[in-house]
Amino acid sequence: MNRLEQHHRLGGVLALILAASLGFGCGSQTKRPPEKEPDVLHSVRMARSLFRAGRVSEALATLELAITREPDNASLHSYYGLLCFQSGRNEAAVEALQRAIDVDPYLTDAHNVLGTVYLELGEATLAEQQFRIALEDPAYPTPEKVYLNLGLLFDSQGRDEEAIVSFRQSVGIAPRYHKAHFHLASALDRIGKLAEAAREYEVAEPAFKDDGEYWYRRGFAYYRLGREGSALDSLHRVRLVAPGSESAARADELLDLLD
Repeated sequence: MNRLEQHHRLGGVLALILAASLGFGCGSQTKRPPEKEPDVLHSVRMARSLFRAGRVSEALATLELAITREPDNASLHSYYGLLCFQSGRNEAAVEALQRAIDVDPYLTDAHNVLGTVYLELGEATLAEQQFRIALEDPAYPTPEKVYLNLGLLFDSQGRDEEAIVSFRQSVGIAPRYHKAHFHLASALDRIGKLAEAAREYEVAEPAFKDDGEYWYRRGFAYYRLGREGSALDSLHRVRLVAPGSESAARADELLDLLD
């Protein structure tokens, strides 16, 4: 299943840890002399750098040490769970994210990521439960990502109409969320709503202009709509961005019919 939202969450979860570590909140704004960076914050920054450099085991070990120092830091457990998920350690991710939720049941990011992990593990019921809990938080800053994840869950189960509703909710909240437009287009395409699907593919272009499968799907939609010129343009684009791929091979078959 998708990891497509998780890189964005690195920054979101890190921000939560920063706030927790530095004690951000309401109160006096009196200036104070600079203080030494808390050990946990230093560990998180180091773990993020190590992870981005591909040194996954070292990154996780760094966070594990930080957790021994602050075992009740929910955001720290959540960040550890996210990195576990991104590195394919799904069972460890579930354990860490559940620990985060046990410490702070209102940590919405942890619910959203845990839902994604459950979906990848094939636990659709548990995944849907976590996504719906996340959507109950009116203060969550990016509900469009949860609606996308929920739509992908429905999509994986063949629940096309429910998937479309969720994708529409996602783009309704964030009209420039190109990834959600692409998945909305795919779902509409699948049920035969080709004209709207083609429009949604067009909206999604900024995030997929180098993706051969995207151009193939867009070209195939145009082909079925009888828009031969647009179909030719998109199918030729497949050859340019993804030569030798399966998408290019399928595009060649359609081009043979159009030429």
